[in-house]
Amino acid sequence: MAIGSLVLTGCSGGSASAETQTASAAALAGEQKSANNNQQNYADTGVVVRVIDGDTIAATVNGEEKTIRLLNIDTPETKHPNEPIQCLGPEATAYLESRLEPGDEIGLEYDIERLDRYGRTLAGVYESNSLVNADIAAMGLGVAVLFEPNKRFYQQVLDAQNKAKDQLQGLFNPAIECTLPGQLAGPLAPLTEPPVDPADIAGTIAALASLNAAIASGNKLLGLIGKVVPNIDAKNGPLYWVHQALKGTDSKNLEKALEQAREKRVNLDAKLTQLKSAEQAMKDEAERKAAAAEASRKAEQAEANRKAAQAEAERKSAQAEATRKAAKAEAARKSAQAEAARKAAKAEAARKAAVAEANRKAAARAEAQRKARQQQQQKPKKSSSNPYPGYTGPRCYAPGGQTWKPCP
Repeated sequence: MAIGSLVLTGCSGGSASAETQTASAAALAGEQKSANNNQQNYADTGVVVRVIDGDTIAATVNGEEKTIRLLNIDTPETKHPNEPIQCLGPEATAYLESRLEPGDEIGLEYDIERLDRYGRTLAGVYESNSLVNADIAAMGLGVAVLFEPNKRFYQQVLDAQNKAKDQLQGLFNPAIECTLPGQLAGPLAPLTEPPVDPADIAGTIAALASLNAAIASGNKLLGLIGKVVPNIDAKNGPLYWVHQALKGTDSKNLEKALEQAREKRVNLDAKLTQLKSAEQAMKDEAERKAAAAEASRKAEQAEANRKAAQAEAERKSAQAEATRKAAKAEAARKSAQAEAARKAAKAEAARKAAVAEANRKAAARAEAQRKARQQQQQKPKKSSSNPYPGYTGPRCYAPGGQTWKPCP
């Protein structure tokens, strides 16, 4: 719930304490009405027509209906056309409705001024011989204020207010969220918590966010308290007068808690800076290691690529060498084959030449033999000294040259 809303608006029905306060007020109002029925002599008497709000009623006085503003008491606003309902405003109205029912007889006492600037009658209102102005303050549903120069009922209302303050009634009850003590209890709680020491950045940020929200709420409430002016035209008069009744201890406690909270915030900011620096250092180290690992990987990849390129170059060189050797071997084979063919051709040619020479010689011998036979046939026959008749071939002579035989 926002502080501005708490300070300026009522909490009727929104709090078990407020509901209890209303029930108790109604019961006490009944007791007060029956406590003393002996009427005293008053400046005027009247009959209640209706309750307008917590400190204003309509009553018939001397046969005329008048709006009566109870003097020296200020209750939380419920009827202002430009302001929201204030804390315990509905409860104050409910109390007065149970205290002053339509048809009830009332006594009126006046002070120096009889009318306010709105034309309302200013009076102390008595019912059953009890000053209702003070009864409201005793319930903690209104605060004592001076309407200078009218202060006739101020002390009695102030005494009732102090009783309510001592008994933590109504606007002084810290258990009711919308009261000033209740509002202070809310912002003061996180402001006065023991310092935390988060272990991580997220926890520190969360702690700072919570503390900053509490500081903002405290500052806003402190500002609202400080801006209220001490007169009946205050934007939230009851808030101011409760603050005055507490003698400023509420503001002092809040200021002290805010100062401590700011110190906590400084420490948390330093812790956050430290954690972020540590995180950044870890991040930088991780990035450095990652960069080193990447550089190492690239170096290893480059080395692997170099070795692969070298191996490929060696493979291609070996392949080229093998191709060269194969080509050389093929050339040598072809050269040897050609040489063999040349030699074979040469041998064949030599063989053919030898055959041709042998044939020529054979032909020459045959021709010589033919001619010899022809000549022999043409000569006259005589006894031949040739022991090998018809042989015309080479002769092989025995030693001494006297005999011969055909050469083998």
